[in-house]
Amino acid sequence: MLSNDTGRSLMGPRQESWFYNQLIESQERGAAWRLIGSQTVFSRQNESIVYGDANPLDYDAWDGYQGNRNRTFKTLYDNNITNNIVLSGDSHMSWVSDLIWLDEHAYDPATGAGSVGVEFAGSAVSSPCPYGQNITQAKADNYSNWLVNANAELQWQDVYYRGYYELTVGYDKVDARYFGIPTLVQRVPYEVSIANFTVMHDANHVQRPVGGGVVASGALKMGQTVVSNITNDTSTGHYFVSNLTSFGYNQSVAET
Repeated sequence: MLSNDTGRSLMGPRQESWFYNQLIESQERGAAWRLIGSQTVFSRQNESIVYGDANPLDYDAWDGYQGNRNRTFKTLYDNNITNNIVLSGDSHMSWVSDLIWLDEHAYDPATGAGSVGVEFAGSAVSSPCPYGQNITQAKADNYSNWLVNANAELQWQDVYYRGYYELTVGYDKVDARYFGIPTLVQRVPYEVSIANFTVMHDANHVQRPVGGGVVASGALKMGQTVVSNITNDTSTGHYFVSNLTSFGYNQSVAET
């Protein structure tokens, strides 16, 4: 298959060589973290529920350039390059995965053992998810459950919310806080905290229990989703329980 052709490169040979040298040099000089920006999702994505065929990988992303990805993983593992954080996008969904070279290294999804880092992928700001603009949260969470179950390294996935995440980087840990925007119909200062994750230095995987064991949207491996609709009005700092959708919103019980 073309995606398995070792000559295929998403980066091109010159950039590949530069990238691998930078990773090695970064490890050798003792940098606390390697923050790696990627336009598309780096980890494997079994999305047969989307494409409906027997060959379900996302060939628009790194799944279409597996030789390039394998060479990246080989550089990381062979040179013991750790504390890697990949920041990805372009899938219009939110993902958190351990970074593991599947089929080449042993991996325990329960503990994260075998991983060499973590990938955080953000959703679109306003563009719809692959399942449509007006999807319900219940239907979106069903898709998320399927995706988490179909991908061993995928620890959390959210289809429903458009939004963003904040990354806080310290010497001892990296924290990621994901937020969803409840409605795209109007410009509102509202946000919902949907999930929080931590990567401890030298752990090389998402801290367990992942997300503290509970998220507010999507699906969490070995955890639960509790939809609370607790919304922050960032212009006032007040919180309220709401019923907001991409169609509009109906604000209810106000809280401070």
